[in-house]
Formats: sequence, structure tokens, C-alpha cells
Amino acid sequence: MIAIKQHPLQALQEACEQAKKEGKPRLVSFVKRINPYDPLALFCNGRKMFYGERFIWMDAARQYTFIGLNHLHVMTTKRNQDRYRSIEKQWKRFIDQSVHKKDMFPTGTGPLLFGGFSFDPQKEQTNLWREFPSGKFIVPQFLYTAIEHEAYFTINVLVTEKNRAAEIVHWLKRVEETLFGENNRELNPFPSKMLHQEEVEPIKWKEAVDEATKRIQRGEIEKVVLARELRASFSQPLPNEYVLQRLMAEQPTSYIFAFESGDDCFIGASPERLVKREQEDVFSTCLAGSIRRGKSEEEDERLGQELLSDEKNLVEHEVVVHMIKEAMMESCKNIEAPSSPGLYKTKHIQHLYTPVKGKIKSGMSLFSLVERLHPTPALGGYPQKKAKQVIRELELLDRGWYGSPLGWLDSRGNGEFIVGIRSGLLQKNEASLFAGCGIVAESDPESEYKETKIKFNPMLSALGGAIHDIH
Repeated sequence: MIAIKQHPLQALQEACEQAKKEGKPRLVSFVKRINPYDPLALFCNGRKMFYGERFIWMDAARQYTFIGLNHLHVMTTKRNQDRYRSIEKQWKRFIDQSVHKKDMFPTGTGPLLFGGFSFDPQKEQTNLWREFPSGKFIVPQFLYTAIEHEAYFTINVLVTEKNRAAEIVHWLKRVEETLFGENNRELNPFPSKMLHQEEVEPIKWKEAVDEATKRIQRGEIEKVVLARELRASFSQPLPNEYVLQRLMAEQPTSYIFAFESGDDCFIGASPERLVKREQEDVFSTCLAGSIRRGKSEEEDERLGQELLSDEKNLVEHEVVVHMIKEAMMESCKNIEAPSSPGLYKTKHIQHLYTPVKGKIKSGMSLFSLVERLHPTPALGGYPQKKAKQVIRELELLDRGWYGSPLGWLDSRGNGEFIVGIRSGLLQKNEASLFAGCGIVAESDPESEYKETKIKFNPMLSALGGAIHDIH
């Protein structure tokens, strides 16, 4: 991270002189410790100045929270590019060529990269995902970082030879006053009413599940995940802040995220970590096999035990554990995982859960881990390459960023990526929600259809829609 210890005006003046001398921009980052601030209030306060260029990220343990505002620098990839290496190279070049001064300070502060990739760059992109290409990452100009009980505010300034330091300082002061004006924001009742919701081609989806099951029974593939879409319309444009407020309240054990790109917003509450890196430590999560929550403690316990002893779900889960451990072996050492799964419970669903951890090998990066792990069998299938081909042939939708790697990376290589499930794409007064199921030899199309209904619930609830009660 880049920490400027002297007065901002002095640091900016030095950077302006350096930019003029070298003929290229210089990045200056101011980082200061502040009192913890309500994340939703800060996100709301940023709407007037930075609508369409905001993101929020809260991890499942609420250990890390990020609010990013204003796109200082944007990095994208095209379908035919080696997208992981492309973003990694762009990020390294940005840091190496732009940075004015370097110092060490807390993880997740200073210049920070946030964004994600599409599920499958080989799948033809539809207009639905026009704002979210094969890969898109941004460096925010303003970043709020909460790490457990401490909070930091980063201001990133890209200085050119034409800038005047005093004018920059004046503008930054005005922005900071706006962002940290009103705290503990209480939003009014949800202003938009759901008018209509439509499941996109459910009969054809069941037919695709039936065809996938036949291919598995013939031995062509072991498992494939097929997803489907639900489209909803509303009486007026959906404020992203209201949906976030509902997700935060209803999904306290999930990752909360929202990534704005103009009028479109990819938003959700994912229970699933793909991979996390803290210095040399690497953590991944196997989450596959699910069942609904019970209406009482007794029913919930019974359903959980039913899941833990269900052969179909245990086989599906073991496939994910095997693949993730295998993928991590290429990049990590000292890999550890429990011998049997436990339960991971969210408001509407409980999953089979196995954590995996290891130590990263020298020369390996977080992006290299993401590339090896995506898509896991929980979102793609197994074997990985064959599963992706079957999805291209049978799936009816463009997944876009649904089920894709989404996360952050700081200038020291620390970061975390999740799997973008339990998510939706908000587009003014419309929204697309997505849900998928792992198809194996014993799968029944009607049962898988009912499981996807359960998986629509977190986002449907956050949008004020009806909750399907599946028995």
C-alpha cells in the first residue's frame, strides 16, 4: 500500500513535479485511520456524486468491509484474451508505473482492485450483461475499509502535470464532507412494488436437466450444473441501497456485495468463498449439496441430518472437495481439509460445507488460484472442461457474472474472491435473478426445479417478492 505521511498539499505538489518531469501520471494515496462508520450510510451518501461508480463488499464473518466510490482506473478484458493474466498484468503495470511513494500499512487499504469475471468467456454475451464484460476491475478513488473494529479511509489521486495541488486538496475536502455527513442512515419503506415475475422457460430447463441426466448415465460426464433465470419488473427503478439494506438484515452469514456499472448493478448475498489469501495462507470453501431450512428447531435439525446422510448430495459434495484440493495442489502446499462435511446455514438454505486451507507456493498469485479453481464442480460440474461444454450446449441463458469469481486484491497480493451466487442483476425497474442445481445420475427434473425455487428466495425476499415455501 502507499501511505503519505506528510501534509497532503506537500505530497501532491511533489507528485505534480514528478509527473511533469517524467511525463506520466503519478498515483498518490492518502490513508488515515477514522472512527468506524455505518457502511450503508456511506454508500447512500456517495449516491449523489458517484452513482453508477460504487461498490460494497462485506465478508461472511463481517471481518472486512469495503466501500469503493468513483472509478479512478478501469481495467477490462475481451472474450479472446487470457483474462486472468491480462488483469494481473494491467494491475502490476498500474502499480509499478503510477505509484509516487510506497509504505507498508494494513491489508485492504491504499490502491485496491475490485471486480470480477464472467462465468464463461466462450459463451456469446447477450445485451443483458452489456455493462459486465469478460473481465472488469476498478481502482476506486475513495475507499472505506473496516477491519474488525478498526476503520480506514483511503483517497487515491492520479496526478498529472496539468493538475494544481491546491485545487485537488480543496475538492477532496468537499468530497469527504459529503461522504461522512449523515451517519446511521435510516431508509424509508421500500419505494418500488414488484409488478410481475416470470420464470424464463422452466419447461425447457427441465428438459435440459433430463438430457443432462441421460448423458451422465451414459458415462459422458459425472456432473453438470444447469442454471435458470427469473425476470421481475417493478413500479419504479430499484434503489440499490434498499436492496442492500434487506440483504444485510436477512443474510447475516453471507457475503454481501454490490457492483455498479452505470445504471446496472450486480448484487447479491453469496454463502460461498472461492479463495482467500492472507500473506502466505490460502483458504477455500467447498459448498455443494443443499436442503431448505426448517420452520422449527426440531425440523431444521431433522433436515440437516437428512442432508448429512443423503447419498446423492454427499457424492456431489465429495466431487467438489476432490476438485478443489486437486486444483490447490498446483499452487499450494500443506493442504488440509476435514474428512467429512459439516453444515453451513443461511436464512433459507443449508448446505454441506468443507473448508480447505494451505500455504501458497512461491511465485503464485491470487489470480492464478482463481484461474485454477473456477468453475468449481459446485457451479460448473466435473470434469471441468467437459462440464463447461455441456453447459454451452444445454443451458438456455447467458450467465454473465452469475456463478463467477468476484472479489478484491490489494497491492501486496492479499485478497478474496467469492462465487457470485444468490445474486441478481438490477437494471432500473427490472431485475434478473439466477439459480442453478448440480445434476448427477440420480437427478429428477422436478426435484431440481424445486431446489432452484429455494435458491431464488434470498434475492426475491430482498426485492420484496413472495417467498416460495417448498416442502
